[in-house]
Amino acid sequence: MIAEAGNKSVETQYNEKRCIVCKDLEALTNQIPPEFLTGVAKERGVSDAELETVMMALDGNSTAAIATILGISNIAVRKRLGEVYRKFSIYGRGPGKLAELRHQLFYQYQAQETEAPAPTKTKGKAKAEPAATSSKKAEPAPAAAEPSTEVVSTGNRRPDWGESPDVSQFYGRTEELKILEELIIDESSRLVTLLGMTGIGKTVLSVQIAKQLESEFEFVVWRSLSASPKLEDLLGNLLQTLSTQKKPDIPEDLSGRILRLLDFLKKNRCLIILDDIDTLLKGDELAGNYRPGFENYRDFIKRIAETNHQSCFVLVTTEEPAEIALLHGEKVQTLQPMDSHEIAREIFADKGVPPTDKEWLELVKRYGDNLLAYKIVATTIKEFFNGNTATFLKATELFIEDTLTHLLEQHFGRLSPSEEEILYWLAIAKAPVTLSRLREDMLLPVSLSDMLKNLDSLDRRALIEKQETASDIFFTLQPLMMKFVSTKLVENACEEIKQLVKTQKLSSLRILIQHNLGAAATSGKKGKAAAAQKPQMVQQIKNQLQFFVMRSGGYDELITQLEAIAAKLEDKTQLDVGYASANLRNLLALMAG
Repeated sequence: MIAEAGNKSVETQYNEKRCIVCKDLEALTNQIPPEFLTGVAKERGVSDAELETVMMALDGNSTAAIATILGISNIAVRKRLGEVYRKFSIYGRGPGKLAELRHQLFYQYQAQETEAPAPTKTKGKAKAEPAATSSKKAEPAPAAAEPSTEVVSTGNRRPDWGESPDVSQFYGRTEELKILEELIIDESSRLVTLLGMTGIGKTVLSVQIAKQLESEFEFVVWRSLSASPKLEDLLGNLLQTLSTQKKPDIPEDLSGRILRLLDFLKKNRCLIILDDIDTLLKGDELAGNYRPGFENYRDFIKRIAETNHQSCFVLVTTEEPAEIALLHGEKVQTLQPMDSHEIAREIFADKGVPPTDKEWLELVKRYGDNLLAYKIVATTIKEFFNGNTATFLKATELFIEDTLTHLLEQHFGRLSPSEEEILYWLAIAKAPVTLSRLREDMLLPVSLSDMLKNLDSLDRRALIEKQETASDIFFTLQPLMMKFVSTKLVENACEEIKQLVKTQKLSSLRILIQHNLGAAATSGKKGKAAAAQKPQMVQQIKNQLQFFVMRSGGYDELITQLEAIAAKLEDKTQLDVGYASANLRNLLALMAG
């Protein structure tokens, strides 16, 4: 037995010892009457649902087993347990928190039995006091305290916030913060991705969760990759920041730097946040592929995800690197922040702009979850509409300030031609559409495999929304992106028509040939209802063209020229001219009216 123990690693021996301690604590806790446990829990404000869950955990049931018995998700179980730990002022990670709870409960019960002052009746005392008092009366105390050593000593903490934004005014995101804490602390994830469109508050959320969990780590580092640093330079900066030496010995080669960092992550508990990962990725093709010169980030991220260590990397991005989808599992997770309306209301309140419930519903319909849009709109209403939201809504169909337009343009500019095609069709449809409908509408046949690849890529760019029903899955765009893509489609179609009139060549057309701009008008309608419905996008093209020729007085001439072109297309098949003939007929019908 002695020889066998000598061959075991220190980590293995520690885990076995800890397991024995946990079992001893479990046995001791089982001796405590349920009434006492219930009384202590109620003193701490534990709800009935939380009490039921923690009692099962104290009985030795796993999270998965509790979820099955109660008919709830694993996350719901962890949330309930997390609330219990918080109410008992227990912090740390993993099984250590349950062991600490057992420790507290046992010594509180023992203190009561020996007629010592019961900690449960003295609110506001630190959780360590009962353990320290009772450790003089019972032998198990020193061993039982071992699991709580997972909490990092405050003297070792070294945060480096880099160029992180100020989060002194942070609103909402309660649910996302809870989930992130569970992923980073309870589940000890090695890699967590925060994914979402520009403007939804990912960066601020990453700083807030880092500050919230600062006490759990020896080192907290926040870095922006907006300047697209080479991996060698990033690793050199991290090693310099994490080192306790003034002039650390940093390897010259990339492999040596990766190994040195991984070794540090094993020996020390670090939280490292890397913002703007998307700046390292290519545009004009499917999502997730690295730009030339940055491909080594792929191997680095895989090493971080697959190597066993006690640290966590958080990647903040508008586009998920391709390798992360393959790495997803217990230690690699992705969170897409959504439902930020609570935060948006706080933004409006700060500006002194109080929309009514009806006005708020319209704002949500127009701007979805984009917090940057709400900040711009709230300021605009305050400064230009005297704080009157109703007046603003009447005056603007959808206001997009230049800064936001520029950011959305950057998103759109990264798309491959096939992804752009799908976004145009989703903008034409307006309402959510199924995969089969998308394939039917497209002029050129698209294989199911290619369609799925493109939709997956758009999903990893956080540009589409999926809505599931019992029978099918529907795809659509977020409100702000819907407006942006629709506007871009109309503008491009107008430019094509101007070129067509100027050159008389169909080669100048792409939008009008490949997209049925009146498709949404007849969707779900039949007979007179469909005929009476005006194609909204064609109407917008007509309005822009009318404004364009108004000053020159050439509107009638434009109609004449378009009629001549449309006449030439009448004998052409759809294979030759696509949707161009139908689009021109719809446009002329509106212009003549």
